[in-house]
Amino acid sequence: MSKTFTIAGSSNLNGRVKNRFANGTVKHRTLVLTRNGHTDINLVELPRAMSKAEAVAFLESQSIMTPRFEDIPQEMIDSEFAEDSVAETVSL
Repeated sequence: MSKTFTIAGSSNLNGRVKNRFANGTVKHRTLVLTRNGHTDINLVELPRAMSKAEAVAFLESQSIMTPRFEDIPQEMIDSEFAEDSVAETVSL
């Protein structure tokens, strides 16, 4: 029998984003991760106990793990905008 979890999500530790799985409460797990230096903590309570594979599938279906616009570094946005501006100038 595989281990199941009631909380899943992701966090960033030293620039490395990893999936996180736990049991208990989101509040308690967030406090533990914060105390250990994690940032960008994004945890949700699962609708039922799930294996890691089931939890990842659930999160992906809920767009929890899909990057949001605000997750994109400003430098990347500026670079893309500059490239688009040059392309528009050349095509005019």
